[in-house]
Amino acid sequence: MTSGRFWLACTTFTVTLALLASPGCGGSSLACTQCPPIEGSYALELGQEGPPSACSVQDEELPAGPLEMERAGSHVTATLDGMTLSGTLYVTYDFNLVGIRTGAADGGTEGPESASISGRYIPAIGDGGVPRLVGTWQGSYAETTGGASQRCTVTRSFTAIRQ
Repeated sequence: MTSGRFWLACTTFTVTLALLASPGCGGSSLACTQCPPIEGSYALELGQEGPPSACSVQDEELPAGPLEMERAGSHVTATLDGMTLSGTLYVTYDFNLVGIRTGAADGGTEGPESASISGRYIPAIGDGGVPRLVGTWQGSYAETTGGASQRCTVTRSFTAIRQ
């Protein structure tokens, strides 16, 4: 009687707690007070690394973007292909975001059931420079085959250029 939804909720809670409790990629756990202007719309490009062999996720199930970022102080909220992610922007310009797809059911969603984005904001440099984000996107998927739910995780590097 154990449902994948319970597993997903527990996993998401644990990942969220771990990300919010851990320092940013730069080793600083200080949220920014004079935060960079990360908000905006970004064209997302995922790296070409393939999914693990246990995962039959197709490229069309991976997020395509755009990645829409909003900021209130050090709290960042992002939307990517209908999923809302939220987290913290640190003094080092690193950020961590986590999200869960609403209405996710065992293998019944298109795209990931949950996702996390860890990255760094890189400000525009010089005249005509464009801000960008670089980092790692990770999505958790579930497939139902023959009544059994199989779970897998896909991790890809990403670059996102502000549009």
